[in-house]
Amino acid sequence: MIPSWGLSDHLDDYLDNPLTISTTLRRNYSDTIFVSDASDTSNALTFEADFLNMPLVMASRSNCGSRIADYCITVPYNGSHQYAAGDDTDVDFRNYTSTDLSSGIVAGGLAVMKQLFRDQLSPLELRSRLFATANKSGIYADRSRYGQGLMDLGAATNPWGVATFMDTRSSAPGSGGARVDSSFLSLGAPFGDGLTQSLGQQEVAAFDSLGAPFWFEAASFTVPSGGASLATRLNDFLHPAQLRSIPETWQFNLQEKATATEIGHLALTNGASRLTMAGPQGVSATAFHKPQALEGLSFAWSPAPLPGIAFGAGYLNEQDSLLGSSASGALGQLSGQTLFFTTELDTALPAGWQLAAQGELGMVGPSVASSQFINDFSSLSTSAFRLAASRPFANGSTLRFSLSSPLRVDSGAADLSLPTGRTQDGSVTGRDFSASLVPTGRQLDLTAMVEFPALGGDISLGATRSEQPRHQRDALAEWAFFTGYRAGW
Repeated sequence: MIPSWGLSDHLDDYLDNPLTISTTLRRNYSDTIFVSDASDTSNALTFEADFLNMPLVMASRSNCGSRIADYCITVPYNGSHQYAAGDDTDVDFRNYTSTDLSSGIVAGGLAVMKQLFRDQLSPLELRSRLFATANKSGIYADRSRYGQGLMDLGAATNPWGVATFMDTRSSAPGSGGARVDSSFLSLGAPFGDGLTQSLGQQEVAAFDSLGAPFWFEAASFTVPSGGASLATRLNDFLHPAQLRSIPETWQFNLQEKATATEIGHLALTNGASRLTMAGPQGVSATAFHKPQALEGLSFAWSPAPLPGIAFGAGYLNEQDSLLGSSASGALGQLSGQTLFFTTELDTALPAGWQLAAQGELGMVGPSVASSQFINDFSSLSTSAFRLAASRPFANGSTLRFSLSSPLRVDSGAADLSLPTGRTQDGSVTGRDFSASLVPTGRQLDLTAMVEFPALGGDISLGATRSEQPRHQRDALAEWAFFTGYRAGW
């Protein structure tokens, strides 16, 4: 920006020899906005700006005039302008009532905008933005007096209209795209803090309706999982892990909107209806269905020659989520297909103890659609396990201990393309990189529980300590305490 006092020498020369000075200005100030006070030189400046094809801004308090209304903007004024005079050691603030400082105010505002937008807007775009965001209401609607309106630097440096994310292949920032306020990725519990940590301090650029870039932390659009809810832990407390029993005849069971008590992949079926059939050969199958959300099938087999051992396999198709994660806006729509395998063991130990173990491994094929950030996913591997020991006593009480780790992503990554800004000719720039989805920690839940007969039923007392909750390595340990009463009649 060149305010009028920096241009005055050129003006005198220009009026004497316009061809020579215009060539000099083109060469030295090709990336410049000329700012001048509305004065008697208005016609010369207007002609000069047209001749050189360079942006011109005329600054005024309230006397733009119809001849320069297209170039002129009114500066805020409350009777006088204050400016600083002196050097670094002796600064004197003085009031100035002339219109001569108007161009300095406009030039300063344009300099702020240029720096804020990281020099990614052309001089013409900066001027257009300054004019478009000016206050044109009330008295400032009078173009013959106030030109483009009252300068509003606050409006010029904040998103105008709806801010959107653009595809890195786009060449028209500010048109179309996904709204910033509707773009998010709510991470399922198995992902922990993996993606959030991978994004780190990465920036992502959004564009307002005038095409200006604004930057946000990419991680702020991910919502980490809250981990197991209190209701889930209470349900786990009330339903200790047990090996499947083998019925003497075929049995069928239908549960609508069933509560999932498993720690592995079937925990994703919470709220889905279940149809289970089990036979005397040790074979069982369960079908899962949640309208427009999830469907799946699981099998289990307890071979007669190997008592206390069970093998299982299952398939889940998440139609609008990925391991419990959901997305919207620039993050697209997620889905996934999971194949998992389970092994269970139940055996007696010395001194009356009973040991139960369960391990689960899964392979996930993720999919993403309509995303401006996520290009693709690699395949994911997952795991979960539980060890439990229990001992009944002669008085009817039972002591239980368990160590478990809920479902966790063990490997996998997302290929991302994040818009990082734009060029002055309007092309969106971006950065491609691979973000690991593996969380930094592994949640381990250690539970102790005692159950004893009392008050005509059974009272249960238990406590759980969770290390690295939500699969976050640096998260503080969490405690949960439970008590329950069960009676039948």
